[in-house]
Amino acid sequence: MRHQDEFAAAGTVSVWIGNFQTDAQFDDYMNLSQEFETDFGFKINDRGIREAVVESTPKPVGELVEGFSNWKSFGPAVAEAAKQAGVDRATTMIVFYTVRFDPTRVKINPNARLQFIGAFPFS
Repeated sequence: MRHQDEFAAAGTVSVWIGNFQTDAQFDDYMNLSQEFETDFGFKINDRGIREAVVESTPKPVGELVEGFSNWKSFGPAVAEAAKQAGVDRATTMIVFYTVRFDPTRVKINPNARLQFIGAFPFS
């Protein structure tokens, strides 16, 4: 298993989206069960900067990204990448700051509860 630090990249955010129903379900997936780490093949750096949101109902991805730190610099690209991936709406988004996740360097669970949308520059 790789480590998040192997994907360190200043000025880049990596974004995943999905459809968790509650904060507790998302917390279990990300932190308690470590299922995210298994699904995406890397150990999370607990000191790394990340932000997440879980909404009660699905929102357009362009609205879901609003409010993240520096979202205006990467939000439009996230919405477009999600659209290209066939995702218009979601309840959940997590953003890892200063991370350029590279899915070609790990084995991803095709049934993961989150979908990697991409890595984007931010300012």
